[in-house]
Amino acid sequence: MPMIGHIRLGLLCVAWMAALIQVTTGTDLIEVVNLGVIAFIGFVLLTLSRLRHDSVLILLLLVVVGWALLDHFPDGDEWATGGRYVLIFTALLPTMALVRATASMMPSVHRTQDALEQLPASASSGGLHLAANIFGGIINTGALAILSAAIPKDADDQRRQLAAEAALRGMVTAAAWSPFFVAFAIGQGFVGKANSWIAIGIGGVTAILFAAISLPLLNRSFSGGQLRLALICLKPVLMRLLLVLGAVLGSALLFDFTALSAVVVVMPVLVLVQFIRYPAQIKPIIEDTAGSMRNIADDILIISMAMLIGYFATRTGAFTALVTSLYDGVIPGWFALIMTPLGMMLASVFGVHPVISSTAFLAVFSGGHADVHPALLMQAHLIGWGAGTMSSVASLSVITSANLFRVRSRDLVLGSNLWTALAYALVGGAALCVVNMVV
Repeated sequence: MPMIGHIRLGLLCVAWMAALIQVTTGTDLIEVVNLGVIAFIGFVLLTLSRLRHDSVLILLLLVVVGWALLDHFPDGDEWATGGRYVLIFTALLPTMALVRATASMMPSVHRTQDALEQLPASASSGGLHLAANIFGGIINTGALAILSAAIPKDADDQRRQLAAEAALRGMVTAAAWSPFFVAFAIGQGFVGKANSWIAIGIGGVTAILFAAISLPLLNRSFSGGQLRLALICLKPVLMRLLLVLGAVLGSALLFDFTALSAVVVVMPVLVLVQFIRYPAQIKPIIEDTAGSMRNIADDILIISMAMLIGYFATRTGAFTALVTSLYDGVIPGWFALIMTPLGMMLASVFGVHPVISSTAFLAVFSGGHADVHPALLMQAHLIGWGAGTMSSVASLSVITSANLFRVRSRDLVLGSNLWTALAYALVGGAALCVVNMVV
């Protein structure tokens, strides 16, 4: 019914605005934030009957995972704090839809589209990988929104698939070196600040090696000349990307935002500036954004459920207690460094988001429970995060990329990125084992 659709859109907008208020004011306006949580619950209830069959299966799997992990059923206060926690993720997908709609109206993006259109899909994928890695390290999925707008609107399915896979690979593997991912915040809580920053330095080497190996392997016709041409095509949007980078990084440092919060707050402000400069674009951008928001309801529910379970899971000590009951002693370092990224990747294939599996592995292997340097364990966790978010239908990165590049999530997960993620986890963990033996 059209009226129900309008109500759902309105409730989602209320939740979106409440998330912005929560980020900017903290607990000062908690009543308004709670209203946003209630609006999101209403959105969920009106969306349940409209879910796709594959979305229902993923949600059921997440419920089973949550039932297995949690040692008690959350009470009212826990549900309220959990709802406020996931509100930021509820806001991210609509924000990305707004950014993509705005970017698609920019002349610089149109010039990039025209240039990329002249290249074969295999040539443009290398440039998208590197651009997504560089900019994704700061603005995370915000890079996907801007880069997806550079793909020609009439691009065929194969071209969109290759572009989505390349951009996704580049963006998620930036977690190895970037402090602006949720993964960094989770890991830092287990290994401390000093070891976390050491891990970030190691991650820079990881990202360079991954690009140097994966680009030629995934593209038989790869050459330095092709890569140079692809990067030249991205030149018209370079200043826009640098502006976004500066704004997000600056707000994160100035206001002590996480990267996720900075993206959700800063992107709409930049869009507002675009509205002031080009008032004629306001109506088509809003219409495009509203249309996208109506189509991403399933994805919003999936990522919110995954994050809610992860939130509850981080507040239980069941992981450590379980391992202690099975193994009494120091766990070998090689096992921790391989099992962490590999386990996170394999769990993600079955819908267990890395926010859940990483918490389990870090709780088990950190704090002297395993014979491993904490910085290397942190890097193993960051590699696992990239591998897991590359290969999970419950991953925010996959969901966002699939929406923005207009490809199916399962095609994006079960294609070449599945084997790439597996190799990334295995080889990355093995390399860290060698380093751990040396140090």
